Amino acid sequence: MIKLNNVKKTYASGSIFVEALKGVSLNIDKGEMVVLGGVSGSGKSHY
Repeated sequence: MIKLNNVKKTYASGSIFVEALKGVSLNIDKGEMVVLGGVSGSGKSHY
């Protein structure tokens, strides 16, 4: 099982801060499949 609890990620763009993730929790059980979707350039492939 993979567990994420209260994950947060904030990006800085000059003096502006963008909360990309704000308190995300997720459980993925063995055998489950997960898909991350989003437009091109939205940061799906790296953290």
